Amino acid sequence: MDAMLITSFILVVLTFLATIFFLIYSFIQIKRAADAVTVFLAATELKINPVLKEAEETLKSIRTVSDDVGSVTSSVKDISGTVSELAFKIKTFGLLTDEIQNQLSVRILALKAGIKAATGVLLKQEKKGEL
Repeated sequence: MDAMLITSFILVVLTFLATIFFLIYSFIQIKRAADAVTVFLAATELKINPVLKEAEETLKSIRTVSDDVGSVTSSVKDISGTVSELAFKIKTFGLLTDEIQNQLSVRILALKAGIKAATGVLLKQEKKGEL
């Protein structure tokens, strides 16, 4: 019975030592994996930082171009509005000119008719000898 107890004890000790050895080995492997991940993340960060900076600069450039396009669009709208207003004023000026021309034509015709009538009266009076 003592031999069986000693054998069981030795078996328990060997199992305990194997478990401790396995745990130490696992901790070492976990430490190596953690170091590898740390190195990988550092290398990845070094590669990603320039890409992120370039992307940020590209976005700023796109934003600037977008603002410029908005400004140009606004300027085109302003110019279009000014041209439209100018066309309206030219049309109004044309209508006003037509109205003035019509009034002048009427006055000229009236003046012409008056001069003709006055000339006719003067000629009649001259023929009668009243002048």
